[in-house]
Amino acid sequence: MLQNKIKSTFLIIGDLLIFYLSLYLAILIRHGLPFNKTVFSQCFLPFSIIFLVWLILFSISHLYELRYAANKKKFFEMVFKLFSLAAIISVIYFYLFVPSFAPKKVLFLTLVFSFILFLIWRIVFNRIIKIPRINVLIISETKEASEINMFLKKHPQIGYDVIKTLSPEEINQTTKELEENDIDLFVIDSNLFDSLLSYVPDVRLKLKVVDIIDFYESVLQKIPVNLLSSSWFLENYYSKNWELYETLKRISDVFGGLILFILSLPLWPIIALLIVLDSNGPVLHKSVRIGAKDKKFYIYKFRTMFDKADKIGPSWTLKNDPRVTRIGKILRFLHLDEIPQVLNIIKGDVSFVGPRPEEKKLVGLFKKKIPFYQFRLLIKPGVIGWAQINYPHSASVEDAQEKLKYDFYYLKNRNIFFDVIIALKAWRIPFEIPTH
Repeated sequence: MLQNKIKSTFLIIGDLLIFYLSLYLAILIRHGLPFNKTVFSQCFLPFSIIFLVWLILFSISHLYELRYAANKKKFFEMVFKLFSLAAIISVIYFYLFVPSFAPKKVLFLTLVFSFILFLIWRIVFNRIIKIPRINVLIISETKEASEINMFLKKHPQIGYDVIKTLSPEEINQTTKELEENDIDLFVIDSNLFDSLLSYVPDVRLKLKVVDIIDFYESVLQKIPVNLLSSSWFLENYYSKNWELYETLKRISDVFGGLILFILSLPLWPIIALLIVLDSNGPVLHKSVRIGAKDKKFYIYKFRTMFDKADKIGPSWTLKNDPRVTRIGKILRFLHLDEIPQVLNIIKGDVSFVGPRPEEKKLVGLFKKKIPFYQFRLLIKPGVIGWAQINYPHSASVEDAQEKLKYDFYYLKNRNIFFDVIIALKAWRIPFEIPTH
């Protein structure tokens, strides 16, 4: 929604001003009055580069998403972690890439002032962001309507206030609700729109009406699978031309895959030796996965479980799974077990970004249990996907259906820029701020 984009932009500009104000104060304290413009001009370019890096770091770590803009413990923990990382990056940058200019005290003071002023600015922003509010009336009896309602109550900073949720049978109460409340927005099942107009004929003049699928998508950044029809895929996949995007993506996959393969080569013999010393079995684990258009392929990983573990346990990896080896735990934590998938990327089985490929037997199960699951196979799978960014753990059919909501969001909104954002955000899963 436009209002939220404006707030997010205002937040970015505010952060940038805080950074430059901190630099100004640091130079003022270090060199005294009158303000040393020469030092400021020397600092401006290198610090501008650092501030840009900070903005990117904060952006891929949720800090410009309004759903996370709340004065809660998890938020401040994230800020502390990010500023610690920002400090390390800044020190490395100045002492390795700008060795002739290493302003130790100015850098230290800038970091301190930035952290303090950032916290003050964000506390104030997180309080004022809740206003003005948009009053919403939802007309739907679906569980998705309840999910929207609960989410917005937990995240008032997004700017929506659900006045009430009405079932279709209660649609005749709409006029009463309009009289008693200042409603700004209707969220409604599209098939109820005619009924709504019969009770509120001038609704098009008085209010904005949004389909519940679109509103759900904009607020939760996923697609409500249970509300879809086959025509949704006609509109959002089949009617679009993806040829240029897929060509550019394939070029970037091959180029990036080759670079990553070359850079990772020194790690292969080290990891292989550790795996062999830790447990019996092959170094590489391969399993049959289902890719785009139901194509079968072998996906490669460094083995992290005891040999033939898939025959003595479930297909899903459980939390604290006893089948995982000691070295396997370390490889999984650092995501080093996935390095061999670069071979799949170069071959074209998977892309860097896309829905994670599932095992053959799980795909068969999900097709039977989850509506429209087969449409997930329209696009090439990936090493990291929008679902993994937002819903990392999966160990049931219910989890798979929840992830499918994010996969369909990606199916609809994918582009090169979105792929880059997902790839950048992949690093921060260990820093995750829970959204639920």
